[in-house]
Amino acid sequence: MKKSLLIFAILIFLGRSSFAQFPAIEVYQKTSKTVVLIVAQTEGKNRMIGSGSIISHSGVIITNAHVIVDKSASRPYSNIRVYLKPDKVTGNLSQDLVNGYDAKIIVFDTNLDLAILKIENLPSVTEIIEHADPEGIKIGEEVVAIGHPEQGGLWTLTYGRISGEIENHENIQGKDVYQTDTSVNRGNSGGPLLDRRGYVVGINSNIARLGAGNLPITGVNFAIKSSVIKKWLEKQGMMIAYGKKPLHGEALVVKTENGEVKPKVEDKKPTEKQVPEILDDKKTAKVDEPQVIPKDKILTPKRPYNIDALFKEVEKEMEDLMKEMRGKIRK
Repeated sequence: MKKSLLIFAILIFLGRSSFAQFPAIEVYQKTSKTVVLIVAQTEGKNRMIGSGSIISHSGVIITNAHVIVDKSASRPYSNIRVYLKPDKVTGNLSQDLVNGYDAKIIVFDTNLDLAILKIENLPSVTEIIEHADPEGIKIGEEVVAIGHPEQGGLWTLTYGRISGEIENHENIQGKDVYQTDTSVNRGNSGGPLLDRRGYVVGINSNIARLGAGNLPITGVNFAIKSSVIKKWLEKQGMMIAYGKKPLHGEALVVKTENGEVKPKVEDKKPTEKQVPEILDDKKTAKVDEPQVIPKDKILTPKRPYNIDALFKEVEKEMEDLMKEMRGKIRK
């Protein structure tokens, strides 16, 4: 009888430990610096705001094609500006948009809705994002999105689950997507959908808002699967590897001398891993085991931004840069 109760207790412990509360705070702290704000515009009123993820130490970014291609003109936007996350997001655009860089388009695919950008004149970055092997991702897995949703804030986090999988979405061959109820809106496009490890399971691409008879649809959003991203990057000659950390770590228990069953405490020493990289970057980094934060409350305070004000701030920044360049030329 005692043996049966002991086995039952171990099984309960394993179940609770393997499917612990989603560590959203930890995921945000680990990955938000790899998420960028993309501001694309042409002369006139054609403009777009989106998100992207840094996938290379040399400043290569993956995003959606529709973020950097002007649909009305059927060509890329002429001016693309990328902003890195500041140490603290304040809601004051003049403070939040201090890390701006020009970016050039490397390649894009409007059918798959994928694009690669390269930040120009960027010092080497230390933090890049990793991708998840979709073979381990199941319907019902918890996920979060980080981006810049319209009527929301910059670098904000939203939470949900994988709702379903669709092959050849919109009748486009090879465009496999996840459906998710994670809240995304314009401004999230091109940003990452992340699992509990902070790995990219997909790129947030489009949303469903109106159904038959103009009935509103909510909670139906789509993200391009990481497998599609990986295959497409390989076609461009850019190789990435899936992250190796298990999605649900094995719970370890030990039996003490007096017969008690307790979780095994492991030394949290830095472990060495090969950073998945593309192009010619080959770096090895020391990383610490993630700290488990059991309670997730509100992660990002409400700091809504005004789109028109954001573009005015970007234009002002560009004018200041031009004045600075003219001054250097005169000297």
